[in-house]
Amino acid sequence: MMAGSAASLFDLAGKVALVTGASSGIGRAMAVTLAQAGAAVVLVARRADELAVTAADVAAAGGRASALPVDLTDRAALRQAAARAGEPFGAPDIVVNAAGINVRRPMQDVTDDDWDRTLALNLTAPFFLVQALAPAMISRGWGRVI
Repeated sequence: MMAGSAASLFDLAGKVALVTGASSGIGRAMAVTLAQAGAAVVLVARRADELAVTAADVAAAGGRASALPVDLTDRAALRQAAARAGEPFGAPDIVVNAAGINVRRPMQDVTDDDWDRTLALNLTAPFFLVQALAPAMISRGWGRVI
C-alpha cells in the first residue's frame, strides 16, 4: 500500500494537460478534474462558447485553462492546434483524447460521410495529435496519453 493522501498521489502541479472534447461530457469532467489535481489545462473542441463554460468551470475549481477551438477532423487545423498547444502553459505532459462521435442509426442507414467523420474524429485525430505531441513528452522523459 502506498503512503500519502489521495491528493498527493494525484498531484499534477506543474503539469500541462490537453483535453479534446473539453466542451462537454467526459472531456469537460476530465478537464476540471485534472485542474483540481493542479494541472494547467488546454481545452480543445469545436464550440468556442462551450469551451468558455468549461474554462469557467476550471477557474471555479481553482485551476488555469486556455481554450483552443478547433475542428479535429480538419488535419491542417489539428496540426496547427498541436503546434500552438504549448503557447499558454508549455508543452502538454498529458493528452486526453475525449472527443468523439457515435452515429446512432441502423447500420444500413450510415452514410459514407457518417463513417468518414466518425473515423476522422475517433481514430485519426487522436493518432495525429499524439504523434505531434509525444516527441516533447519523450524528450522530457514523462508523459501520459489517455
